[in-house]
Formats: sequence, structure tokens, C-alpha cells
Amino acid sequence: MSTSDLDLESCALLTGITVETAANDSNANANAPALAPPTVRTRTKQRISLNSKRRRSRMSRRANLIGICGISSLCILLLIATTQRRPSMSPFSSSSAGSVGGSNSAALASNQLPRSSYYERQQQPSQTAATIYNMTATIVDVLAGQRARILQEMENFEYPRGGAEKLNDMTPETGGTPVRSIVVTTWRSGSTFLGDILNAMPGNYYHYEPLLDFGIKQVREPEEQQFAVQNLKNLLNCDYADMSDYLEYGKTHTYLFEHNQRLWEVCREYPRFCWRPAFLTPFCRLFPIQSMKTVRLRLAQAEELLKDER
Repeated sequence: MSTSDLDLESCALLTGITVETAANDSNANANAPALAPPTVRTRTKQRISLNSKRRRSRMSRRANLIGICGISSLCILLLIATTQRRPSMSPFSSSSAGSVGGSNSAALASNQLPRSSYYERQQQPSQTAATIYNMTATIVDVLAGQRARILQEMENFEYPRGGAEKLNDMTPETGGTPVRSIVVTTWRSGSTFLGDILNAMPGNYYHYEPLLDFGIKQVREPEEQQFAVQNLKNLLNCDYADMSDYLEYGKTHTYLFEHNQRLWEVCREYPRFCWRPAFLTPFCRLFPIQSMKTVRLRLAQAEELLKDER
């Protein structure tokens, strides 16, 4: 066996490819032994190149995965760091009191006037000052602030021709007659969307589903119908004195007031006033526009609302 035959057999063993030599194949072409070794070497190089590409591809995917995990971890850490809040020191806490006492004693030792607690409160952040104001504000203060906001909203309002000429002509507080809109409909009719559109008008006070405490039904019983119509009249005239059931229901179902955007903003800021008739009645009487939406009243009973001259 010649040296070339041994080389071919060695290549065949290494690559797993069967190579026929000129000695074993008497019918092969005379040039076949000379062409076989280059073909085997080419296939071997291709296989080595393919394996190298696969290894590089796997390494690249691993590197990408590690990079993505690293960036994600960094983003999570940054998010946690930016959302953490430091607890603000209350001006009435023990540590603050201790510091005030220490500063006062030091001031007395140096023959200086001690700083008062009022001065210390003035040095607190504005959020603390707002909290203190919310705790000390009265109903009169809240009404004055809302009255100023309504005046600003109605600054460029176009009053209807032949009717009111100024804001006082439309506010119940000043003896005016507000513009009232009542939507009487049924479920899944788009009335909530329509009510929100009406609520977007400047100076509007929105009575959202005032018969929610009657349950998920239309009021049909004669006694309930009379009671329901009277409730609607009370609300349209800003009279919350006899609305105890309505207000008690709202305390556990806050969406009764949440749709009334202007009222709910005040309720979140001054929650102690929110469900009190002594606050709701004068607050409602500030608004020149009143809107209401209900799906629980039959249209035949709503006719009584039109007969009310008030």
C-alpha cells in the first residue's frame, strides 16, 4: 500500500467519510486518486469552520443574555432608588420638640430671644403647611376658596340671551336661578359619557346617579317613586338636610361623589366636611350650573320635576 493510500485512509477515519482509493477501485478514473485528498481536506475545513461559527454564535447569545440581565438589574435598582421617599419630620414630633427645646435653651444662655413654635412651623416644607391649613380650615374658608375658583372658571362664559347677565343671576347662593340639566335614561345607553361631557362645562355641579341607594333597579313602587322624586328635587335645590340615606350610602360607595369632579377634589382635601349636610348645602349653592344623570327613574315620574317652579 502506497503512502497516498495511507493518507487517504487516515483522513477517512478522522472525518468519517469513506474514501475509495485507486488501488481498491479498479474501474475508477485514473485521476481520482489525485483529486480525492483535496476534496476531503475541503470538507474537513468546512466542518471546522461550521463548528467555529456555532461556538461563536453560542458565545454571542450568552453575552447578549448577560448584558440584558445586567441592564435590567440596573434599571430595577435605579427605579427602587428613585421611588423611595424619606419620611418627613413632623413639627409636632418628639425629636423636633427636643431640637426646639435645645435651641431655646441655647438662646437663653446667650441672652437672645428664643424662637417661638410658630417660627419653627414656618420653617417646615410647604406640604406640612398645607396639611396644617387643611386641619384648621373652616367651612367658610373652603367655600371662599371654591367661590374664587368658580369666578375664575366663569370669567369668559357666554351667558344665554334673554336670561342671566352675570354670575350672581345664576347662583342659588345669591338668589339666582341655575341652569339645570337632567338626563333620564336606562343602562348601557352612553349616559355616563354624556354626563361627563356636561360636567366639563365651567361652573357645573354634577349629581351622578342620585338614586344609587335604591339598588340596581328602576324604581316602580308608588312609595319608592315618591321618595325618589323628592330626593331628586332636594338635590336639584341643593338641600341635603333630609338626605341621610343618600349620604350614608355614599360613605361606603365613594363613586357617588367621585364623578362630581369639583366636589371630590374638595372631599379629598377636606375629608371631614365631605358627607356633612352643613357643608354640602352651601357648597352646592355656589354653582351656576347643575346637571344630573339617572337610570333608575321612569320617565313618567320625571315629569314631576318639570312642574317644580323652583
